Amino acid sequence: MAIMLSTRIPAHAHAHADPHAHANDEALPILELTLEDRQRSRLAAMLPNGRAVAVILPRGESMQHGDVLTGETGERVLVQAAAEELMLIRANNPFELMRIVYHLANRHVRAMLLPDAALIEPDQVLAELVRRLGGTVEKTNQPFIPEGGAYSGGAGGHAHTHHQHPSECGVELQDEAMGQIGEQLSIAAHARSKT
Repeated sequence: MAIMLSTRIPAHAHAHADPHAHANDEALPILELTLEDRQRSRLAAMLPNGRAVAVILPRGESMQHGDVLTGETGERVLVQAAAEELMLIRANNPFELMRIVYHLANRHVRAMLLPDAALIEPDQVLAELVRRLGGTVEKTNQPFIPEGGAYSGGAGGHAHTHHQHPSECGVELQDEAMGQIGEQLSIAAHARSKT
């Protein structure tokens, strides 16, 4: 039977409330999700141990890396960012990188900032822009935790910009189109059994 998860405890809330209360978070089952899946409020997935989960959050509520999802009977699952294909952007010096990031931000591109690079989702047009501005682009595969933006209430938080609001990105429409949770769990279970 699937674990039904309907409440989200934000990472900052459970990490700072009582540091010792969740000292065993590493023992929680881990649900690795891409950025796109973390923005959904309805999701069927499989845990690494083969257990099915159904995430049923209030419409428009998204998950963030480090959140804990809970069920009505006490189940808890830790959300972590899954590795996904990204573009790693570098420049010759900090000023050139800052200039590239400025142009990406001007296009409302989600980015994960590193001390000497930036990560963005794959896009050939943006890759050409970066190269034209003197930067380099490499493909990489790693977890993506982009900056939340000025109105998100914290790093990686849910932003109210055009590109990060689930209803404007079609995420809610995708949820509806995918049908019943049971069907999704079946699809996820069959996909996992083939790997």
